[in-house]
Amino acid sequence: YRNLRPYYKFTLPPVDLDPKELAVWGEEALEAAQLAQQLHALREAGVALSVRSTDLLAIDDAETAKRQAFVERHKATPLVQPTCVTCMETIKKNLEEPDSVSCLCVGTEAGQLLILDPSGTSVAHKIALPATPVFLSVSGLLDVDYRVMVAARNGVVYTVKNHELSTAVIELESQPCGLLRTPKTIIVGCMNNTVHSYHVKGKKNFSLYLPASVLCMELLSVQRQRMVKALIVALANGEVRVYNEKQLVSIHQTNDLVVGMRFGRFGREDNTLISTHASGALSIKILPRRANMEASANGTGPPPEQDIPLNIPKKTKLYVEQTQREREQAIDMHRIFQRDLCKLRLSTARAYVRVLTDGQGPISYTAGSSLRLNAQVQGLGPHFKIKLNLQNTGSKPIFGLPMMLTSSPVYKISTAQIHIPILLPGLNYLFEAEVQCMDANGAADSIRVFVFSPSSVVPVLSAIVKMPLSEILEQ
Repeated sequence: YRNLRPYYKFTLPPVDLDPKELAVWGEEALEAAQLAQQLHALREAGVALSVRSTDLLAIDDAETAKRQAFVERHKATPLVQPTCVTCMETIKKNLEEPDSVSCLCVGTEAGQLLILDPSGTSVAHKIALPATPVFLSVSGLLDVDYRVMVAARNGVVYTVKNHELSTAVIELESQPCGLLRTPKTIIVGCMNNTVHSYHVKGKKNFSLYLPASVLCMELLSVQRQRMVKALIVALANGEVRVYNEKQLVSIHQTNDLVVGMRFGRFGREDNTLISTHASGALSIKILPRRANMEASANGTGPPPEQDIPLNIPKKTKLYVEQTQREREQAIDMHRIFQRDLCKLRLSTARAYVRVLTDGQGPISYTAGSSLRLNAQVQGLGPHFKIKLNLQNTGSKPIFGLPMMLTSSPVYKISTAQIHIPILLPGLNYLFEAEVQCMDANGAADSIRVFVFSPSSVVPVLSAIVKMPLSEILEQ
């Protein structure tokens, strides 16, 4: 339309169909059953069928008469696959001026991006896309260098650069509901109440998590002392938010849901936001000329205290001398540190080996055997039950191991000695011992568990069970 009157009309070209499908429908005296069988074979082979073929295959095989009537009704009609427009955008041809010649970019349901000539009578360029486009964002000049960001229905953002589809894609967390482009960033609104900002090369900058669903988005561009670009987001709860990068600059509430927005010059005002609402209303809001659109306008970000310098004390003579000594003897100091570190590691390793060989830990590797002991306490008191889990992690069985439980007079152990006839490799053996707290005040102490070997006086392994405080029974 031009001056509110029809200017020109363009009809989308039909989708190119597969020659095999055209050949099937072009055969004479073909029965419906044979036609359906051949179309089914083409679909199994990965051929994208037309709507007519899909409707024919949707008819049940038992309804032979209905399928034959469908074939007779459409047999004389040429097989054509129409398509529809899903999104549109304009691109300047060779000059970046407000009144320069521009071309129309059209996204179709068939997964195509069509760039029309300036007269709008023919297709200048056709780019095939992997999915159906739903949003377009254009930057650059058609005759010089341009990029078209395409948000598809499958949740992926594609890039078309100079008539070619780029291999770099942006995979979104959910389906897109808005797409904007700034000189260095790509802003995508998603259906999971988030807005993501990406670099033009695909790296994510940040994400905004919103309290409601995103209905529409618009880019706010204000020329002040420097160019300020902000994001306007209309939400399903009636809020219209303005973000400068990650910072929230402004919020205003509307009485109706906003379904469309456009920011730009209206009349004599350069900065005007025109919104259309779900009820059919139209609202016009003018940006105040003194409005602060900077990211720090709402006081968020780092606290102002970080700009206050710290009161660092002056360098003393001792500090200067110590620094000079470290510079001169840096190599010797490093060698001494490495030597002490090696000694510490050696002492730690020796202590660990001593614990394993002397039976002072829950794991033992002495006498060619490998044992592991775990203890667990059950009960609130004064009666407890200690569950001992003993496992032979070695490769040979062990015979005749005695186990002993010792404690202070605080506890009375019903089974202080347990004889273990055999421990097979890889099996867990569970032993239980009942313990009674004899202290009137419910005091807590430790119980030591020892596992001995018949051939040595040194315990094979040991464990310390820390008992909890006991509940006091009222008489």
